[in-house]
Amino acid sequence: MAFDGSSIIVVAIFGFFLVNLTSSLVLAKGPCQFPAIFNFGDSNSDTGGLSAAFGQAPPPNGMSYFGHPAGRYCDGRLVIDFLAESLGLPYLSAFLDSLGTNFTHGANFATAGSTIRPQNTTLHQSGFSPISLNVQFYEFHDFHVRSQIVRKRGGVYETILPKEEDFSSALYTFDIGQNDLTSGYFLSMSVDEVKAYVPDVLNQFRTIIKASPVGCLPYVMERIPVLPGQIDRYGCASPFNEVAQFFNHGLKKTVQQLRKDLPHAAITYVDVYS
Repeated sequence: MAFDGSSIIVVAIFGFFLVNLTSSLVLAKGPCQFPAIFNFGDSNSDTGGLSAAFGQAPPPNGMSYFGHPAGRYCDGRLVIDFLAESLGLPYLSAFLDSLGTNFTHGANFATAGSTIRPQNTTLHQSGFSPISLNVQFYEFHDFHVRSQIVRKRGGVYETILPKEEDFSSALYTFDIGQNDLTSGYFLSMSVDEVKAYVPDVLNQFRTIIKASPVGCLPYVMERIPVLPGQIDRYGCASPFNEVAQFFNHGLKKTVQQLRKDLPHAAITYVDVYS
């Protein structure tokens, strides 16, 4: 996936990175204004992608805010929802959802269970989505090209598809990566074995990401045995968190290199792990 020199990117994985790729960087004092958001990721930001492909997430998902399942794997809203709301934009429609969708202000390519590295398993075999990050990029590229072809037909298409210029001034958000770590644990890999493939995950993810404390995720704690001595004072599995920290250490080096590769980029790194 290639972004031009004027794209605005928020890269997130268990956190957010703000990357302003403008040819002449201007730090605005006023509120941010973006015509659209294009999101990529996993369940942390999925607003209906996996549900459109494999069926709605059952209650209690969506119940506390929407009053019914709404494509989100939580009982209310997600960070991406609050981000859109704060920018005065509607909640993102999932790219895979063809019913009642409106992409005027962007699209969401995230699906729950997605990974950075492609998984050689089906959703029912491993619980991880086959729609990995590279697939989401292909979807975005196809959406970008075809949406403009269709929009030129005029009429209703102009009211449900983004303008061409919106792609270069939109906000791009990424929230993905935790499943790359947990997938190894679910295959009975050791902490050292998971650490060994972290560099490959970082190499495949060419932008900026941030890993959260994987050892605090309930579904990890439930499915993977942890010795009593490996539980920290917060009730989390310390070996898994050590891998997340190892991942983040490599990530910081990636960010440093990106700042050299993208001299016109303003990168805001938000640490959600801490």
